[in-house]
Amino acid sequence: MKKMKKQHVIPPFILILMIILLSIIVFSSLASVLYPIDLGETNLTERLLKPAFMSGGSAKYLLGTDHLGRDFAVRLVYGTRNTLLIAGTGLVIAAAIGTALGVLAGMNKGWIDSFIMFLVDVRLSVPSTIIGIVCASIFGASKATIVMIIGFTGFASFARLVRGQILQLREANFMECSQSLGASKVRILFEHVLINIASPLIINATIRLSSFILLESSLSFLGLGIQPPDVSLGVMVSAGRDYMINAWWLTIVPSMVIVLIVLSVSLIGDWLRDKLDPKLQNNS
Repeated sequence: MKKMKKQHVIPPFILILMIILLSIIVFSSLASVLYPIDLGETNLTERLLKPAFMSGGSAKYLLGTDHLGRDFAVRLVYGTRNTLLIAGTGLVIAAAIGTALGVLAGMNKGWIDSFIMFLVDVRLSVPSTIIGIVCASIFGASKATIVMIIGFTGFASFARLVRGQILQLREANFMECSQSLGASKVRILFEHVLINIASPLIINATIRLSSFILLESSLSFLGLGIQPPDVSLGVMVSAGRDYMINAWWLTIVPSMVIVLIVLSVSLIGDWLRDKLDPKLQNNS
């Protein structure tokens, strides 16, 4: 009994990361309510003011101002919101497409399985950044484009995972019993398959979210994502790189936010994998 209780205790470090990540998500999601401003508004008379914590900094601006005199802290909140929103929406699309393809491949033998896995292999053979550049050139750089890029480049891991899980489940006794009793594929899917693959899907989604955040930041840094005056963390890093000597915070601060979010999501995902994966639990 003591061992069971110990398994359900969240480590303090993971709990702190969860609180930090949840705080970032909630605070950034309220950006429009807390700071109802026009992101395109500029004030060149107050450009490149130092943060309040630096010598000579302005108490009016917590993190100073950017090269166009805009409140950098406010833009950081909006940028975090957009990055999380784009990565999260892309994650949902990728999970939906990947799960659907994985189910089709796992539940059907023959050419359907072979064709879907061929598509997965083709996708994995092309870097996501290259796909992003091509899509941005064809459809134009925008929020919708970068969400589409994340969704249609991130499905492969979900498809492989779901297919592998279903192939294992097909050999289980309860699956054979259901088939022998005449249960349809749809009934087996909803009563047995989806329930048993839920935990691996959640783990994979958590781990993949960090890579989608990095992909969004990278594409926005290259100018292939959100376009000014709108903002994301990648856009802020890109805009601040020309002022690294005199205004280092314009690049370092959003970069640190990216690192903090990605590290938190990755560590929480690893912890979830250790807790929810029955194979790892049996080995421990």
